[in-house]
Amino acid sequence: MNNWIFFSYPLNPQAPAYGGGHGFAEKKVKQMAHGDSCDTKSWSMSNHMGTHIDFPRHFSPRGKDMDAYSPGFFIFSQPFLADISPAEPGLIITPDHLDISAASADTDLLLIKTGFGGFRGRDTYSRNNPGFHPDLADYLRERLPALRVIGFDSISLSSYAHRDLGREAHRAFLLDNKHPILPLEDMDLEQIDGKTGIEQVVIAPLRVTGADGTPCTVLAKVKRL
Repeated sequence: MNNWIFFSYPLNPQAPAYGGGHGFAEKKVKQMAHGDSCDTKSWSMSNHMGTHIDFPRHFSPRGKDMDAYSPGFFIFSQPFLADISPAEPGLIITPDHLDISAASADTDLLLIKTGFGGFRGRDTYSRNNPGFHPDLADYLRERLPALRVIGFDSISLSSYAHRDLGREAHRAFLLDNKHPILPLEDMDLEQIDGKTGIEQVVIAPLRVTGADGTPCTVLAKVKRL
């Protein structure tokens, strides 16, 4: 039987932030226990918090923001999983680390499982995460011409230990006017492996006008092979 699972983490005060930065905070506004008519809360967080997607505006004032993407962009029918786990802390992922020889030319979403999700909740997840080399962007464009999003179980495309290289990587993926590839960061891929068939993935971004990035709920239809 096919099943839908989450590829995203819930937001809460324990959710890690890149480099230990501003996290998720909530404050009670109304409480029925105190005589109010209902319960409400206010939330405070970075827009690059938890499982989230980056848009080109994140690294260019002329880049596309969230408003430029139609609903259909966020539905993926040809996902491919590349499992490189276990990745070492601070690893810079290059084309040599990825085996995408079995990926179809129609692949629209590339998921990279580093295994680093096992460190989530520890300081090393925020401060010594695997990152991606800028050269990987053109490598993927050449081999996967339909690719729209690259998702992974590391807190950022940018390794916190190699932030200059990480900024180059973001620009390499996001700022190609003909073929930007959007990073989907801090995914929950702990439930899947090479024996998991991924039939469909839906990214449901929090819609905020003009957003350069936004938290997402990510759903996947999977089956055991």
